Amino acid sequence: MSSCTLLQRKPPPVLPKPVYHIDAALAGVLKPEDSRIEIDLSRQEMRLLNADRTPVVVTQISTGRHGNPTPTGDFKVLEKLPTKFSNRYGKFVRPDTREVVVWRTWEHQGPPPPGTEYEGYEMRYWLRITWPGVGIHHGEFKPGELSSKGCIRTPMEPQRVIWEHARVGTPVRITGSIQGYPDAQ
Repeated sequence: MSSCTLLQRKPPPVLPKPVYHIDAALAGVLKPEDSRIEIDLSRQEMRLLNADRTPVVVTQISTGRHGNPTPTGDFKVLEKLPTKFSNRYGKFVRPDTREVVVWRTWEHQGPPPPGTEYEGYEMRYWLRITWPGVGIHHGEFKPGELSSKGCIRTPMEPQRVIWEHARVGTPVRITGSIQGYPDAQ
């Protein structure tokens, strides 16, 4: 039964850990009203800065793929949630067992499979920067590869610190280019 092998999923690959630095002393005294976020697409790096523009957090990130790039420009945090579930990117699961039937709903054609429900992907420490849905949040990625549909994915610990020191209205500047970075496979 060769078709049965199609239903088996390999365990996800172990990804290299992104590099980041958190200055705990600066983070301990940073007030949300003094923080700002800068994202450099050319370096795939995000910085949380204090009022003196001294880096409090510096982390590798992964931004939008070539077909869905992260926008550049000046933004502000529009929404701050500890956890957001995507209404656009998710999977179809069986409600009783949580067994995944379709992993990527956006690639699925037709109605949901019978006996399933939509479950949006979890985005921890969500900071929305555009109303159409671009945000900064924790997400898995391989450093050096573009992995999102426009969002900025970060490692968990630096994103938690950034989220704690951001507020609605925190300035976010995105500059640079994704030229030279491959899309994740």
